[in-house]
Amino acid sequence: MTTGFAMGLDTVELARFERLLARTPEFADRYFTAVERERCESARSSTRDYATTFAVKEALLKALGVGVLDVIALEQIEVACDRGTATLKLSGAAANAVGSRRAWVSTACDGRQAWALVVLS
Repeated sequence: MTTGFAMGLDTVELARFERLLARTPEFADRYFTAVERERCESARSSTRDYATTFAVKEALLKALGVGVLDVIALEQIEVACDRGTATLKLSGAAANAVGSRRAWVSTACDGRQAWALVVLS
């Protein structure tokens, strides 16, 4: 089990992500859980929600020091939102990698970029 402090930061360009989702419809099915897809599709801006959710997943992987699909499948990281607060629900290798550490998540979006910061302590 890994202990200590770790941080990961990621940003996603909304226009680029929107093109990716339009060009590759199976992307959402492959990298987002059913709960995430339902939340993002029902949002006022599905692209913004998808991009922010993806940024959180990437930020967690960076905090853990692993690459995309290196050891942890993105669908093992579920981003839940409750009243504007993002939290993580982890399973499989993602849960094992985080261990007993607490994950703090912060997100922001300015209409062009979505950012996510994940701090493990």
